[in-house]
This record gives sequence, structure tokens and C-alpha cells, in this order.
Amino acid sequence: MSFDNDFDEELEPLKSKTPTSKTPSAGKKLTLYFMSTIGPGEKKEKLTVNDANQVSDIKETLGNLYGLDPDEFHLSSGGVTMDESNQLKDYNVNDGDDILLIPASTAGRLI
Repeated sequence: MSFDNDFDEELEPLKSKTPTSKTPSAGKKLTLYFMSTIGPGEKKEKLTVNDANQVSDIKETLGNLYGLDPDEFHLSSGGVTMDESNQLKDYNVNDGDDILLIPASTAGRLI
């Protein structure tokens, strides 16, 4: 059996849910569990992320994954609300940790 058919159909490129890195990052890869407390029921997703990524980039990816606007939630680890301009490694997260997605209206920030 042989397949010699030519296809003239152009395929659209796949869209990645992973944020594109603006500069090569030198961080380490961590497998984390992101748990959404927004909406009915609890949803948990396992993602492998680079700890050098900015929190804002991770929020964008999670927003796409959960169908949420990144401005409507914050990420929290160990009771600390993460600042979007910081890198994930600034929060001392370890492989296998849980990170919460919490509604922006209930998130508190320490100054």
C-alpha cells in the first residue's frame, strides 16, 4: 500500500497554551498543581512550569486553561498572594506544590 496523494490544504499553526518566553530563562522546571477555587466545584490542573517565568505569564496560561480573565484572579502559595511582576522562584515553591487561583475580589496583598 502506498500513499502518493498530494495535499494542497494549508493547516493552521497550533496555538500553544504555554507562554512564550521573552528571553531565554535559566530557571528550573517544576511540576505544580494549580487549583481553581473560582466558580462551582474545585478544578485542579497539573502543569510543568519554569520557575524563572513571571507570575503574569503563568496567569495568562492558566486563564486560557480555565477560561478566566487573568485580571479576575490571583495566584497564592503558602498563604501569600503572588505579585504579577515577580518570578515564580521568588515564592520558594517546590516540585509538587499546590498553587491556588483565588478571585481578585478576595485576595489580600502584603506590602
